[in-house]
Amino acid sequence: MSFSWLQFGGGIISGIILEKLQKYLFRGARLRNLEKKRKHWIFSPQISRKNEIITMPDGKKLQAYIYSSDITPEISPSVLFLHGFGGFAQDFNFENILSSICLAGYRVFAYDFRASGNSRKKGEPSIFGSSDGDFIQLIFKDVITAINWMYHHEGIDKENLSVIGGSLGGGMVLSSVLHDERIKKIIGICAPYDFSDVFRDGFIEGPYINRLYFKILFKKLTDIDDFLLKVHDVSPIVKIKKNFNYENRVFLAHSKNDEVISYEKHFLKNVEKMKIPPKNTLIFERGGHEFTGNTAPLIARILYWLR
Repeated sequence: MSFSWLQFGGGIISGIILEKLQKYLFRGARLRNLEKKRKHWIFSPQISRKNEIITMPDGKKLQAYIYSSDITPEISPSVLFLHGFGGFAQDFNFENILSSICLAGYRVFAYDFRASGNSRKKGEPSIFGSSDGDFIQLIFKDVITAINWMYHHEGIDKENLSVIGGSLGGGMVLSSVLHDERIKKIIGICAPYDFSDVFRDGFIEGPYINRLYFKILFKKLTDIDDFLLKVHDVSPIVKIKKNFNYENRVFLAHSKNDEVISYEKHFLKNVEKMKIPPKNTLIFERGGHEFTGNTAPLIARILYWLR
């Protein structure tokens, strides 16, 4: 039996594809299982976590969380945190941020988006399963209800409210929250400029494995152009006002080697259109989309901006 280098190479490629598919398809479930075991939580008697439920206008109930610490004042500056696409509030990328901000004396509010994290009920389709594009419209409207929840909650200083978002959440703060007069400061971490570019570049016209991933998870999506139009319409590119002064309001952080939300196509365009100064930005040469190795300096600058 002769050895076939073609078969050997094909086997390796197939193995790589399967490995990547497994990573993509099971990442959310793996993180949720680890989160239930609290493997990534920062445990300290100085940190208090409370669970609450936010009810959306359509009756949908979302799991929410409130963080405080031993130095959080009775009436405190407060922060609402918005997580990323396909993730949840207390995942490995964000739990240390939530804990760190509350340890600095803030009251921190967070919630799992609909069809995400602990807001997703057993048997309910994931956020990817809502593939007609309407889920984007719904979760952007949900932010307003979440701000109302924080704003009317006891123990908050209504003159010192901020919203922080990462990835999808970063785009949400530059869209749904951008001109909400109740919010004093807005921080976007790896924030998109145009969501249609994110989906087009990353999945629809991206690497083969990403295109396959998109087809599997968005298998019910029949009108891609309509989907891209929907996500474009809620993007910062549409919501940013040309003559609005964002200098003391908006702060952005990004990694130059972010392969999910391009530094050039998103961060630089957000900065340019909002005309925010360099002191309102934090740029890392490395770290990727998840700021690997840069979490501590990222939190340090966030706390500086929030002051």
